[in-house]
Amino acid sequence: MIEESAAHTLPHDPVAWCRDAWNDSSADSGCGAAEVPWSTPELSALAAMLAEVSAAPGRSADCLAQVEALEALKAAAAAAQVRVTAAYAARERTRLARVGARSVEPAVGSQLGLARREAPARGRFLVTAADALVHDLPGTLAALERGELTEERALLVVRETDDLDPDDRVRVDVALWHGPCAGSAATLGTEQLRDLVRRLTTEADPDAGARMARSRARRHVSGRMLGDGTGRITAVVRSEHYGPVMQALREAASSARAEGDPRTADQVRADAFVQRLTGLDPVAPRRIDLRLVLSLDSLLGASDTAGWVQGSGHLPAEVCRQLLGEAFDRQEVAVRRLFALPEDGQLVAVEQTTRRFHGLLAEMIRLRDGERCRTPWCDAAIRHLDHVVPAREDGPTAYRNGQGLCEACNQVKEAPGWTSWVGHAGRSPEIASRTSSGRTVYGRPPPLPC
Repeated sequence: MIEESAAHTLPHDPVAWCRDAWNDSSADSGCGAAEVPWSTPELSALAAMLAEVSAAPGRSADCLAQVEALEALKAAAAAAQVRVTAAYAARERTRLARVGARSVEPAVGSQLGLARREAPARGRFLVTAADALVHDLPGTLAALERGELTEERALLVVRETDDLDPDDRVRVDVALWHGPCAGSAATLGTEQLRDLVRRLTTEADPDAGARMARSRARRHVSGRMLGDGTGRITAVVRSEHYGPVMQALREAASSARAEGDPRTADQVRADAFVQRLTGLDPVAPRRIDLRLVLSLDSLLGASDTAGWVQGSGHLPAEVCRQLLGEAFDRQEVAVRRLFALPEDGQLVAVEQTTRRFHGLLAEMIRLRDGERCRTPWCDAAIRHLDHVVPAREDGPTAYRNGQGLCEACNQVKEAPGWTSWVGHAGRSPEIASRTSSGRTVYGRPPPLPC
């Protein structure tokens, strides 16, 4: 067991010290916990018991005590998930290697994502995080077990040390929980903890310059629709570019406000961002290709069922009617009828004879799947139109046998032992997949307005 000294002095070789302590750890170890073989039925019974918990009678302080205890329980459950995940990943890698799978890590992560009802990309990250916590960050895992850290903050430590080699990662972990920081690490706010881990990472990494170069190489732009008529665009840029970009946007806002522009400074900065990237004036009307799906009742004002815009998500019926009205006024609208089942909003089937999904068939599949990967809990954009039952197995190039998948899920689907088929829930098609580890999941597309 690792014991913290009164003076918080670090051992001469913290890496060997922590690894030796981890190998010899018992249930109360600072670097980990002994395995308790709870069965799946026992864990399910515990979950059922927790579902019946209600507020304790008496004072409000009693309710807060319950909240605190439940928070500690959540942390302990998260730590248990980490240990089980690391064990699963090791066993599944061995099994997939034995059967000759080509894409081992994507398959391991995707199956975990399905088990946790998370996107495959999130599943892959959680596998990596579990391996790091168990092998390189045992002090952080122990703090999660004790309820001193939330899962979010434990994963923060994982992310901030991601570029370190295993030994340097262990040094950061030891310094964080058994050095001078040990008394305060568990009480820091999220951003304070991030700053502390970054400082320790810089001190532990003899090659901080190379780590910074790797971080700068990962610059990127991402975005997501917020569902309220707006979208968020996030750019990770080089540090020397951050200042000039923000300064240019501030100057645009100051200039516009000085000239009496009625928009707020934030609105001007956002519009200037769009204009400088696209060359288009965000406040001037322009012709756009807008694919809007709206029920007939909503179009005529008899219903307020939300519409759906391809690539943008759902919009209120009133906003959809306004967009269509403006397009009709400019005589720039074409109407195409789509027929959906009234009980669940699923599009009806169409078929064609070629092996490629294209034209109207491809458009209908993308519309039905909402431009998102069909794998349950995956939010990635569609990159491939795929046969559920492969064409090589005589799967038809038909609407019911088509699905939109992201690139990663399409590759994982080809792993040995992974099979998919089309079932039915009522009159609507339902895609079922059995993973290479034997788990079966079912997924249906989002309903369209009807």
